[in-house]
Amino acid sequence: MSTITRDSLSRVGLRLLAAHGLADVSMRRVAKEFDVAVSALYWHVRDKQSLLGAMVDQLLEDLDVAPPTGNRRADLVARAELLYDKLVTTRDAAELTASVLALGTGGSRMREIIAEVSGDTVTTDALMALLIGHATLNQQRMQAQALGLEVDTTTITTFRQALDLLL
Repeated sequence: MSTITRDSLSRVGLRLLAAHGLADVSMRRVAKEFDVAVSALYWHVRDKQSLLGAMVDQLLEDLDVAPPTGNRRADLVARAELLYDKLVTTRDAAELTASVLALGTGGSRMREIIAEVSGDTVTTDALMALLIGHATLNQQRMQAQALGLEVDTTTITTFRQALDLLL
């Protein structure tokens, strides 16, 4: 049995997210991974939403963010694309991130990554909304296609197109 820490809980949660999707990440399932009662988890996280917040924090903590170059636009594009790629390539990460940001249980690293080079709150908030919204739509399209559903891609604006328009 592994030692239970907030970090180990978040890593198990991310592994379950990848394997089963957000709907199937539960306190019970995480506890089962540690072979403990659910109540043992509450020493490390307040509730499921806190666990989800820890998962987003862990997901974003592992990002290799380059230091600012001084070129605001280039730095914003590089960081936004890095975050977008992480959200889109990690199963249900966009929905997960939207949830924890809305409830304030995690995701502050995303704001920090953008804010360090954005220069203002409005740009940071707009970029976060674009990142989460576009990634969520893209993940839903990919999931629909994986199920064999036909998705009209002729009207889909790429993330980079939307980012360029915003900036």
